Amino acid sequence: MRIEISDLIEQLRADDAELKYELKDLLIVHPTLTEPASNLVRTMSSVVREIVGREPPLIASPGTYDQKHFSRIAGIEQCIAYGPGILNLAHQPDEYCEIEHLVLACKAMAIGAMRLLGVE
Repeated sequence: MRIEISDLIEQLRADDAELKYELKDLLIVHPTLTEPASNLVRTMSSVVREIVGREPPLIASPGTYDQKHFSRIAGIEQCIAYGPGILNLAHQPDEYCEIEHLVLACKAMAIGAMRLLGVE
């Protein structure tokens, strides 16, 4: 995104040599990824497949959330973000979550926590 903005401003500068600007990054969020072969990812992936009925995608979120703090600051290597809803709708003016998705995600998180704790 930064390159696109810089390119646009440079195009404007071509028409106006006096145009001066400075781009300053106010918030940089480096992506973080928990190892797909980790116990947490394998367990939660298995539970989501079982409860939700489809393969969970392992993706980098387009937003920012606390996983980066847990992994970088606290040193917690196995940390994921998981929840209900449609990712592309998250934090949008028309954001919503279907009740069925909420219930399934809650079940998956509860069963996943139980399995990780050794409770069946």
